[in-house]
Amino acid sequence: MRYRHERPVDAGTADELRKALGFHYDGVTVELLDKGVEVAVPAGPTEPELGEMVRHFLRGHRAVAATVITEHAGHPGLIRTLPDDDRIAVARGAYLHGPEWTAAMDHVRRLCRERLAEPFGAPLLAGAAQISRDVLVRAGYYQKFPNLVNAVARIRDQYWDGVTVAQLRPHQAEALDSFYAPAETVLTPVTCYHVYENAAELNSRYGTGLFAIDGPVFRHESRNHSATRLGEFRMFELVRLGSAEEVAHDFERMLKAFTAFFAELGVPHRIVSASDAFFGDAPTMTREAQLLNKSKFEVRVPLADGELSVASVNAHGEVFADAFGLRGLGADATCCAGIGLDRLTYALLSYGLLGTEDRPTGPATPPTGG
Repeated sequence: MRYRHERPVDAGTADELRKALGFHYDGVTVELLDKGVEVAVPAGPTEPELGEMVRHFLRGHRAVAATVITEHAGHPGLIRTLPDDDRIAVARGAYLHGPEWTAAMDHVRRLCRERLAEPFGAPLLAGAAQISRDVLVRAGYYQKFPNLVNAVARIRDQYWDGVTVAQLRPHQAEALDSFYAPAETVLTPVTCYHVYENAAELNSRYGTGLFAIDGPVFRHESRNHSATRLGEFRMFELVRLGSAEEVAHDFERMLKAFTAFFAELGVPHRIVSASDAFFGDAPTMTREAQLLNKSKFEVRVPLADGELSVASVNAHGEVFADAFGLRGLGADATCCAGIGLDRLTYALLSYGLLGTEDRPTGPATPPTGG
């Protein structure tokens, strides 16, 4: 099925459209034309349905130039190769880690704690794999990223003893599905939600609005899986909640700290303004707002198949302060800075930067500005 959209679209947006449709259909192509794009999907939607999806994604679109904060060539003489990867796929986008990969991940996690959490004086939290479904509703996650949610299921009450379920045999998946109902929890899609949901208790215990958190993250991607496009991974974040002035100040501190951290690692990268790949309500307008406001910056590392985003710094404004009732704590705004530990590990291994002789050993660089 083909649909031609005859309004101007830039190359970046065309690629975002291809990725968005790729979550739902195999073999999607988006060809950039002199004016507009031609979208082809081998099977699935009708032409009117495909046209509506494309128009919804591109509605109100206009090109917004990206802002490059820094470009770093990396240590001299670096050679980019495929890393030694001993991970074993156990499900779509999920891996069993061998000892070499585990050691590399532990080293990267330790660097994040030493170079970022400790200089900021941030208490280090460990995020849980599950979170209340209501948290995602209040945060607006279902509005923007409905395709990424992983729901947790529980056995139905009438099968409490599990006997009937225990009698099932292989290839009876349809029957198995009938025994389960959605639970009130989902798998955690982003670690900072744990901080916002529990902000009052955390503030009472630690007397601060700045935290570091490390934990597992899950995002349902029915397709697009690769060595770096994961359905399950680990995330490290710095999370700040406070007055608008405090958050704006620490957003700049985080951006400077990340700039220094990645320069110290010696990996080639650039830090550039960016937007999330929104798929829900008014995706294009939300994307443009991020780019125009320069409220999101990504750290991107060049690899053989293009740039890999390994980290981001994000200003949220008042959205989560209102959603989670944080104003009573004196928090009118929030921001966060996150690193995908699996992706950063892959990038550093790709450039041979996790050997003993290449590991950074200097003192932590404290963030400037207080």
